[in-house]
Amino acid sequence: MTSRPPSRAHVYALAISRLIAALALLATGGIHLEQYIVADYRVIPTIGPLFLLNFIGGTVLGLYFLVPARAQVGRVRWLLDSVAALSGWAIGVGGLVALFISEAMPLFGFMEHGYRLEIVIAIVAEGVTVVALSVFLALRNRRPGPSRHARRRPDGGVGVTPASPATEPQ
Repeated sequence: MTSRPPSRAHVYALAISRLIAALALLATGGIHLEQYIVADYRVIPTIGPLFLLNFIGGTVLGLYFLVPARAQVGRVRWLLDSVAALSGWAIGVGGLVALFISEAMPLFGFMEHGYRLEIVIAIVAEGVTVVALSVFLALRNRRPGPSRHARRRPDGGVGVTPASPATEPQ
């Protein structure tokens, strides 16, 4: 069977999910940096360094996903994209889980209170990150199927079905 190249819609969906993930990761990193510096989270033991790591991870991965990729990439790029997407997904899910835990009970001795603007922005950015990277991974792992016109010949080879059965030789 012959493999067809990805459709234009698949390529666009992959690029759009990649761009949305990049922007959401950059927003996630940015809001954590803002809280680290402006809201003085840097002085909170354990939480401060985690916010800084969240900024670094979100920013590095966000910038990585801004780098364009061809529709069909080699194994190394495919592996890097997959690891980056899973890492970004973990940042998004980890941030959401940590936030919701810290709203209900102390997390490393720290507890959030209420949903101020920064928390809402973080929830939206991390939620969008998770969804966009889930879509990206689903699209990236989808292999193009056989061509619509490919068929097996009686001798075991692969042939191409003519567009109209009337043109098929007898």
